[in-house]
Amino acid sequence: MSLAVRHTQRLERGRTPFLACRADPRFSYCLYVPPVSPGAPDRPRPLLVVVHGDRRTAERYRDALTDFGDTHGCVVLAPLFPVGVPEPEDVLSYKRLRRRDVRFDLVLLRMVEEAAARWPVRADRFLLHGYSGGGQFALRFSYLHPERLAGVSVGAPSSITRLDPALPWPAGIADVAEKFGVEHPLNTPHSPITALAPLAPLPPSMPVPSALPMHLTVGALDTRPLRSPPHATRLGQTLALHQHLLERDIPATLEVVPGIAHNGFALLPAATRFLSTLLPAV
Repeated sequence: MSLAVRHTQRLERGRTPFLACRADPRFSYCLYVPPVSPGAPDRPRPLLVVVHGDRRTAERYRDALTDFGDTHGCVVLAPLFPVGVPEPEDVLSYKRLRRRDVRFDLVLLRMVEEAAARWPVRADRFLLHGYSGGGQFALRFSYLHPERLAGVSVGAPSSITRLDPALPWPAGIADVAEKFGVEHPLNTPHSPITALAPLAPLPPSMPVPSALPMHLTVGALDTRPLRSPPHATRLGQTLALHQHLLERDIPATLEVVPGIAHNGFALLPAATRFLSTLLPAV
């Protein structure tokens, strides 16, 4: 075996370096691959994807979840959506999943597929958590790709998307067919948007079944006013999203963490407690 091959294999154990996404090398991702216990069955392991906020601390989130990975035999993947793609100084577009010809949701799916081609990882369904801007990403990704998720945890989003076919994306879902090439309504057995009327907002009484477990978490002290929407806070946005989902008969779990302001690492225990309950089904 060549020195280069041995070096590559060593880098693929435990915490990996950032790997360029082959589908679009402007983006990259890192993983934590926990060791395999002796005698453990040789089958694809569950995958948790964690999406960063504006500070792009992808590697820190990956590192914070290594104990979770070891405990549950779960691979952790942290994508990096850098500032400046597709336009200089672009900070926000990944949260909305699309900008020009860049589909950030599809980039993530390609990262998952690439990881599954290299490690024994289950790629058809995975767990997803995002914080702040990553929380916006996770919420919107769950609307478009519910069949790819075993569960989603949305942390402290400043902007939310309602299941309202009268509002354009990202406030609502009126133009998802035009923007993302999916049916409207999103008619899949897992989708929280199943059976939506195409042109009018849903009455609160209309049942909308969802097979996707959803979790919302935010710090009780996350009350700093946002620039947009005016006078809103992340706590208020999360509470409003929870109420909206309940009105759509989507039984999302809400967890407000006491004593916490806007701190994604302090919210991880709440997210991982919820997600760990879903691992037997992954």
